[in-house]
Amino acid sequence: MAGNCSKEDCHPHETGCNHEGCDVLTDCKFYGKDVAAKTDDVNKAEEDFFVRVPWTGNTMGLQDLNILSSNSKVNLIGITGAASAGKTTFLATLYCLLRQGASIGDYSFAGSLTLGGWESIAWYLSWKQHNSIQFPPHTSINAGRAPGLLHLSLRNTTGERKELVFTDAPGEWFEHWIANKNDPNAEGAVWIHRNADAFLLFADCEMLSGNELGKARQQTKLVADRLKYLLGKRPFGLIWSKADIEVDELIREQISGHIQNSPLENYREFQTSVREGEQEGFHSNILSSIEWIMQVTGGETNPPLMVSRHNTEDLFLSKRSV
Repeated sequence: MAGNCSKEDCHPHETGCNHEGCDVLTDCKFYGKDVAAKTDDVNKAEEDFFVRVPWTGNTMGLQDLNILSSNSKVNLIGITGAASAGKTTFLATLYCLLRQGASIGDYSFAGSLTLGGWESIAWYLSWKQHNSIQFPPHTSINAGRAPGLLHLSLRNTTGERKELVFTDAPGEWFEHWIANKNDPNAEGAVWIHRNADAFLLFADCEMLSGNELGKARQQTKLVADRLKYLLGKRPFGLIWSKADIEVDELIREQISGHIQNSPLENYREFQTSVREGEQEGFHSNILSSIEWIMQVTGGETNPPLMVSRHNTEDLFLSKRSV
C-alpha cells in the first residue's frame, strides 16, 4: 500500500491518482480503503485537494496531461490492440531508437516528463549477459480505468517543438470493448477512442501465423471496427507487429480489406519488429509511423519567434537554445 492508496504502485500524494485518474482522490475506489478515517475534517480537505508535481519521471496520469496540455498543444496517440500484440514492445523500441540518436523525420528527441517510465520498459530490450534479450512484461489489466501515458518532446532543426503522448494500456481493455462497448472494464478503451488524436492498431503476426490465427484475425477486425466509428480525419495506422514472422498474404489481404471496406481519410500500414530486419527496415518503419502521424496531425505552423538575449553567456537565460 502506498500512503492512503491500496494499490502498491500508486503514490497519490506525490503523483495524484494514476489508476482511476480522479481529480478528487476520495472519488477513487482504491483511495483510503485500508486506512482509518481521519477525524480532522480541515486537514483531510487539505490532503484531498492539492497541486500535483509533474517531475517524478514515472508514467503520467490524466492530471499530468492537464499540466502538459496547458503549456502547449499535445498530440495524444492511442496505442491499441489485443493483449500481447506487441504494443509496449513497440513503445520500448521507439524509445531505444531515439536514445541511440535516431530521429523522426526532421525531429529529434528533446526531452520527456516520463523518462523513468520509458526506461522501465526499455530496460527489457537492453542487451544483457550472453546477448540475451527480454521483452517488456504484459501490461496488467489491473492498471485501472485510465491508461498510463508516456511523453516525448521532439524538436526539429528550426526549433519547432512537438509534444507527443502515447497511451500504454492493457490489451484486455480492447477485448472487453469489442465484446461490449458499455462493459465497465472497457472504460479505458472508450477514453482512448474518445480523446486520442491518432491511432495505431497492432496486428500480431506471431498469432496470425500460428494456431490462434482465427482469434487474432477476428480481434484485429473488431477493434478496427470500434476505432473507425466516429474516426473522422484522425490518422489510423495498422501496425503489423513481429513482422519478422511470415504471415500468409491472404490473411493480410483479409484484414487490410476489412479495415478499408469503408473510406478512411488517413490510413497507412507499417511492418515493424523489435528485430532490425533487412537494412533496418522494421526499425525505420517504427519511426516512419510516428512521422506520418505528426505530418497528418501537425499541419503548417509558424516558425518559433526569435527572442534576443541580453547575456548570451548566462546558461540559465539561454535555456531556450539548449
